[in-house]
Amino acid sequence: MVKLDIITGFLGAGKTTLINRLLAEAYLGEKPALIENEFGDVSIDDSLIENQDIQVRLLSSGCVCCTLKGDFVDGITQVVEQYTPSRIIIEPTGLADPSDVLAACEEARKIASVEVNAFITVVNAKNLLPLLAVGGALFQKQIADTNLLMLNRTNMLCPDDLAETMSAIRLLNPNGVVLDQDKQLMDALAILTLAEDATMCWQGRGIQNCQHDQARGHNHDHEHEHNQAYSFESVSSLAFFPKRLFSAEELTGLFAVFADGRGGQVLRAKGFLKKAEGGYVHLEYVYGRGELLGSVYIGDPKFVIIGTGLDETTLARLLGEE
Repeated sequence: MVKLDIITGFLGAGKTTLINRLLAEAYLGEKPALIENEFGDVSIDDSLIENQDIQVRLLSSGCVCCTLKGDFVDGITQVVEQYTPSRIIIEPTGLADPSDVLAACEEARKIASVEVNAFITVVNAKNLLPLLAVGGALFQKQIADTNLLMLNRTNMLCPDDLAETMSAIRLLNPNGVVLDQDKQLMDALAILTLAEDATMCWQGRGIQNCQHDQARGHNHDHEHEHNQAYSFESVSSLAFFPKRLFSAEELTGLFAVFADGRGGQVLRAKGFLKKAEGGYVHLEYVYGRGELLGSVYIGDPKFVIIGTGLDETTLARLLGEE
């Protein structure tokens, strides 16, 4: 039986970071494979996987529940047949509905010898409340429909803000296990063990078979509207491949444009751009907050922006080639 470990969460929550930890600390001696579902035509997260030996299957240009369910089920079965892994790590896009991910896994279980082993929702506590405000029902559902939430960046919040964040989580999910990684400092193996135990109890209540969807009134046959703030169809992505060099001022200036709305409502932006002083910088932006990270990336420059009402002309002026 091939184990399926699902690592889900908001846009920019830290899913890939957790996967790298699991690969380094929890899956030693195993033969895992990874299925990544990114929204947009260009994949960024696969370039951030530190274990270069792992087999990676990419699913882009959509989310599991709308346009990719068949491809997702086929991807699981093909990975099982081609690579015979001990487990498959599944990283859905931050715009995926968790119940739809589970439904796709259930479909795959009818074809291949697989089972959901762990389900972890990663939450960036610093961005949780702003994203809940803009993301509406979709992000609320990601919190509500999980058995284990792993919070990171709680050390960046004052006590009052952290208490407000925890209240918002408990209002949506009174019974789930909440792990404050910054305070508890659990290694990846301990996190995985806790998730496996929580998922076993969760499955015992019939949630794996999507019985919770009926209880919550979720109907997979209706015209799918992901959240109250915007529908999935209104979210778009733009990909850029600028070969020019960027100064430090230009890089930080990108974050200002994303935040003030001149390029549209940017929910997420990420990628690798060439620095004026040489090498690459890894840019990460999540709805109001950006980071410039060091990188050993050596491929072609690539950058993806996800949001609503994106102004391609303005963004191309900033990111386009000279």
